[in-house]
Amino acid sequence: EEALLNPDTIIQLATQLKEERTGRLIAEQKIAEYEPKISYLDSILSSTDSVTISQIAADYGMSPQQMNKLLHKLGIQKKVGNQWLLCKKHMNQGYTKSHTTEIPKADGGTKIVMNTKWTQKGRLFIYELLKKEGYYPQMDLEEIG
Repeated sequence: EEALLNPDTIIQLATQLKEERTGRLIAEQKIAEYEPKISYLDSILSSTDSVTISQIAADYGMSPQQMNKLLHKLGIQKKVGNQWLLCKKHMNQGYTKSHTTEIPKADGGTKIVMNTKWTQKGRLFIYELLKKEGYYPQMDLEEIG
């Protein structure tokens, strides 16, 4: 009842309401800006499996060869024999795992092949690194654009 009788109280309540609405609109705008970034990160963090460079490269619209060369250029990995390995600075960070695969040969023997797979921690590392370099996953670009 006092609010209806006192003009200063009405003005004060209206001002508070306006400030709350403005604050809510600002918060909604920030959420809209961050949603695309969150969705790709969510896809990384929701998975526990290690992934091949082919899968990561596909996220960026690149071939595995292009992604490997880019990571080499950025000083992340080097090729040793037929396998890409992390440079010393990035070893023992939990970014990759080496997998051994046996491939049957025509003569009945087997060929041992080593492959590097990226952990989700490594995938997140690549995401942050490439973002600094101006590379974004297609999922982020589609949602931003």
